[in-house]
Amino acid sequence: MRFFLSLLCLFLITPVAPAAEKPATIKKSFKSGIVLTFDDRYVDQWVQQIPLFKKYDAHATFFVDHFYLLKPAHIAGLKKLQDAGHAIGSHSVNHIKAVYYVRTKGMDAYLKNEIDPSVKRLTEAGFPPTAFAYPNSSRSEEIDTALLKTFRHLRGGTGLSAGQRMRDLKAIFTPVDQIAGRGCLIGTGIDYAGTEKRPDYLTEIKDAMDHAKQRGEIVVFYAHNISDKGPGHHLQPRALEEILAHAQQIGLPTLTYDDLP
Repeated sequence: MRFFLSLLCLFLITPVAPAAEKPATIKKSFKSGIVLTFDDRYVDQWVQQIPLFKKYDAHATFFVDHFYLLKPAHIAGLKKLQDAGHAIGSHSVNHIKAVYYVRTKGMDAYLKNEIDPSVKRLTEAGFPPTAFAYPNSSRSEEIDTALLKTFRHLRGGTGLSAGQRMRDLKAIFTPVDQIAGRGCLIGTGIDYAGTEKRPDYLTEIKDAMDHAKQRGEIVVFYAHNISDKGPGHHLQPRALEEILAHAQQIGLPTLTYDDLP
């Protein structure tokens, strides 16, 4: 009996270690920003630019389609991008225009064949996507509603009309305090900026960035390959560096879709 009383006393006076707390999710705080995104599966070229992004402490979101065609080296490349602070998102399974697919085969078929397998493969590979980019910017409110049950944000797209300034393209800007309530964020394409095809685009892009900074907004851009000559649609590394350098100069954070509330 005395032995059990001694054990009880020892238990009562011994301090109990507090339970380990689950680490809090840290969200990036920002008052404005630029959201750079790149589409398709130019993994090798994207990985080559990791040092450039690192030079400016900048990050981007890479939306991947045809994941089932990627080789192990490409998946390892996506992991390098992820480890460098970049986000990986879904760009569907086969890069099919959503509106056409839903109109001809139905919403259930679109989700079953183009969305669910993409999310499954990305998640199993260690890249659970929070965001989706519409191939060819083909979207509708009906499809938005369906996809926002799976993703926190979507990305659509729009282009400039003849003579229109990029800062006047209202759709690509979102006030920071409205991001959480806006499921689909609209971007505009910046491939070929600063080349003969789009000689004035770098000036327009920088002006749009200034506009976002001044108004407390984010501005969304999309491109594809990061390369001097392709293949495919591309943004040259020198143009990317000009954009990143300007963002750093004016104090405009580069945000990924994973950073957005």
